[in-house]
Amino acid sequence: MILFGTGNMLSDIYDCCLATGAQVSAIFLNTEEEIRPRTKPLHARLSELDQHPLVSRIEKFAPVTGEQYFLVPTTPGKRRLVNDLRGRFGIAFARLVHPAAYVSPYARLGEGVFVGARSVIAPGAVLADHVFVNRGVTVGHDTTIGEYARLQPGCNVGGHVRIGRGAMIGIGAQVQQELLVGDGAVVAAGAAVIEDVPERALVAGVPAVVKRAYLPNPED
Repeated sequence: MILFGTGNMLSDIYDCCLATGAQVSAIFLNTEEEIRPRTKPLHARLSELDQHPLVSRIEKFAPVTGEQYFLVPTTPGKRRLVNDLRGRFGIAFARLVHPAAYVSPYARLGEGVFVGARSVIAPGAVLADHVFVNRGVTVGHDTTIGEYARLQPGCNVGGHVRIGRGAMIGIGAQVQQELLVGDGAVVAAGAAVIEDVPERALVAGVPAVVKRAYLPNPED
């Protein structure tokens, strides 16, 4: 497995690779690593591994037959990188589903989707390309999730929900059935969503209300 990028989700993605028997042979960085005071940098994460993958700049990447590829993390800002890699090399991206997750055989997962441990994807759910489903998430039946959307640990999305492109559902948030969460919207941690969320709005609280009406474009 070849990974592109780094960040806080690297450990989850690496863990899923190991759990599925996929060996990570290289990590290619397309931007400078963002190091914050309370997060673990890449070198510290790699020092904990039994086998250390090659770490190099994206300019040195060249595909090899038989490799699989994945983004770290699958955020809206990676769209340009994906388009560049597809255009230059024609590569496709793998799906990663942790063995401790359940994905219904009647669900559909797009290219580059990640489903973390203990998550459940119900029948009829459709996850578009590069959706990131973290640990312990429930996605209800017949729900559709737009590309590059992120569902954080422990959130619960009801049935027949539509989550827009690049939206984020925060840790432990709840989204009631048959609702719409617009493109680029953010549902704060612990929020209880009982009505539609406009595009690029930030909602928080129980019940959730709009706290900020117009967030920056997540693809910038």
